[in-house]
Amino acid sequence: MEEQSYWWYVLYVRTNTERKVIADTQKAFEQKDLPYRLEAFCPETEKYYRKKELHEAGRFYLKRPLFPGYVFIETDMPSCEFLKVFSDYIYNSQYIIRVLRYGDSKEIALSREERERFEYLFKDKRCVEHSVGYIVGDAITVTGGPLIGMEGSIKRIDRHNRTAEIEIDMFNQKQTIVVALEIVSKS
Repeated sequence: MEEQSYWWYVLYVRTNTERKVIADTQKAFEQKDLPYRLEAFCPETEKYYRKKELHEAGRFYLKRPLFPGYVFIETDMPSCEFLKVFSDYIYNSQYIIRVLRYGDSKEIALSREERERFEYLFKDKRCVEHSVGYIVGDAITVTGGPLIGMEGSIKRIDRHNRTAEIEIDMFNQKQTIVVALEIVSKS
């Protein structure tokens, strides 16, 4: 495993229990009094809503889980130590199904490249905020937001719902995620 100062682990959890798992994981970690730091989080994305009440309040986008059923853990605890410390907690949790791995390997941390791609999208906010762009012919140009420079990853655009489907790698598998993209003009 490459030398890193921190890692991201991903827990596969029962859908709609993400917030409970985050709170329980933080609490379990704090009770262990370890010389590491740990932050559990559920990455989010913005979603455009057409509700009149929201628009009147100046809010057009609300946050929702980017990966429903997944909780990410950022820690400086190496994977062997993480598994040793948390295996009982994970096994006995009624909400956690398993820790994600690279196929049949024992590797549980996201690769540095995958983690850096997510960090680029999140911009230190744990949320993929909406992007803005335009279309000329068949070419998409993103002018604002985290999708700048990622036009090649966009697989589909839904202008009505102001979303884009992008393809990213997670645990060496292609994942399609839906993020907010507002197309301001098309010609």
